[in-house]
Amino acid sequence: MNKKLAELLAEVFGLRVTDIQPDLQKSEVGTWDSLKQMDLVMSLEREYGIALDIPDILRMTSVAEIMAVLKEKGVDLGN
Repeated sequence: MNKKLAELLAEVFGLRVTDIQPDLQKSEVGTWDSLKQMDLVMSLEREYGIALDIPDILRMTSVAEIMAVLKEKGVDLGN
C-alpha cells in the first residue's frame, strides 16, 4: 500500500493509516458519503496533479479501485 495515498485517504475519511487497505470498500466506511467522495476527488486531484471525470469518480468505491484509477491516470504508486 502506497504510504502517501494511505495517509491522504486516512485524512479524508478520518481513519487510521493502518485501516487503509486495498480491499477496503466504501460500504465499510461510515464517513464515506457523497460529500466525502467529492473531498476525496479534490484531494486526489490536488495531490497528484490529475483531473478525474465522472466515470472515474463513480468507479472509486474501494481503495483498490482508487488505486486503479490513479494508475490509469499515470500516477506512480510504487507498487
